[in-house]
Amino acid sequence: MRIIYLTDIHGDFERVKNLLSETVAQLYILSGDIIDIPFYNMETSIRYYELQSYFHGLRMSMKEEGKLLEDFVDQLLESPDVTEEIEEKGTKYQQYTIRARRVMQQKYKVLKNIVSMKIKSRVLCLPGNYDMDLKYTALHDNDLHLHWYKLDDLRICGYGGAEVWTPGIPERYIVRYQAGMNTYGKRNGKKNEMYPFFRVVKPDIIVAHQPAYGVNDNTTAGGAFGSPVLRSYCDDKPVMLCLTGHAHDSWAWPSMKTPSISTPPTSGR
Repeated sequence: MRIIYLTDIHGDFERVKNLLSETVAQLYILSGDIIDIPFYNMETSIRYYELQSYFHGLRMSMKEEGKLLEDFVDQLLESPDVTEEIEEKGTKYQQYTIRARRVMQQKYKVLKNIVSMKIKSRVLCLPGNYDMDLKYTALHDNDLHLHWYKLDDLRICGYGGAEVWTPGIPERYIVRYQAGMNTYGKRNGKKNEMYPFFRVVKPDIIVAHQPAYGVNDNTTAGGAFGSPVLRSYCDDKPVMLCLTGHAHDSWAWPSMKTPSISTPPTSGR
């Protein structure tokens, strides 16, 4: 089976279109950070980020970190003693959030039209920390997050998102990354859903946005930030191939435990 894997596209749909039109493969995987910003221009994105930062700081000072930022803003606006400043900024934040959802969904429609050209190939998509949950988009039939598919007797499954807050992306629509340090139970109140999912599926190929700990997961600032749980599963189980992204400063040809799959060089970083 020939696989072409692309990661961290960040909205460069034209290059995706060119690659799809110039190549032939049984499976294409578009993984992690599919879009760039949730608006059509950077100026709007910056204004939204400024409002996000304002309410994020307010949420921390009020010790309400457990609430989604959108729910926190809604709560503030419903308060009878809301200040004029908060009411103005909160209303703008709500409007930007609605617009962001619509723009993101439109961008996924554009990509859906592009990937639909590969009628004889399977195209799977995995959301990253710059994406909204694909089950609410035109790519829902291509969604690989917490899904698995069987191709040529190989089980392929995916887990998207990343353990990082991405400024400018509405919290309400992102993929909840629930893959803590432990393989079972919870850590710091966070549920681990990745390891149990892999354990049930028993995949031959894993696609994840955040890399495994210690494998192509370094940053220019230094230090590894990959997933210990993903590393633990791949070390302990007969995983043939693990495809990841997210780390723009650390990338390489993927390693395999068996040479039975032919995989072209990864596109993107």
